[in-house]
Amino acid sequence: MPNPGQTVKVYTLYPRYMDINSKIFLKINSLVGKSKLLDNFGRAGAEWLFIGMVGWYFTGALVNGLPDKSKALLPLVFLCGAWLVGWLINLGLAFAVREPRPFITYPQIKILFRPLMSWRSFPSDHSMAVFTIVFTAYLLHLPSAWALIPMALWVVWGRMFAGVHYPLDILGGMAVAGFVATITSAIIKLLNF
Repeated sequence: MPNPGQTVKVYTLYPRYMDINSKIFLKINSLVGKSKLLDNFGRAGAEWLFIGMVGWYFTGALVNGLPDKSKALLPLVFLCGAWLVGWLINLGLAFAVREPRPFITYPQIKILFRPLMSWRSFPSDHSMAVFTIVFTAYLLHLPSAWALIPMALWVVWGRMFAGVHYPLDILGGMAVAGFVATITSAIIKLLNF
């Protein structure tokens, strides 16, 4: 028991005053471990749904472009080029910001898996990639492009839920995808595709 007038330090799991970015992340991540179904849903979105989105895009490009092989191949070239430019921008921003992953900053949180790189969190490569797929599919008028939006939202939510990204990381990746989509749109108009 402290003496009157003695200062007592109180240690808590999380700092009392933290930014809104961390608060939102911690609120979402606090759901981990409460439901096996929710954990599986979050992990599927965070790790595997991206592959399904790529397959959806490739199938849409082929369906939309065949029988003309060049019309079927060009959307794939656009997506690969847009992704590469977006990834290079993300890498440059990551080197400039150097924000570690949430599980490094908050070692007490629950994570569903360990990503390959822990030195950078901002911006999210997955967020940039899935929204590049969405934006490019819309720009090229691929069939059922609208169905990619809920999948992209599932991926980015899963990345936060799993403990590997903050909300601003997600928004940063979306912004890079939007920038790359603007460049892609200009190229599409230039080529009259």
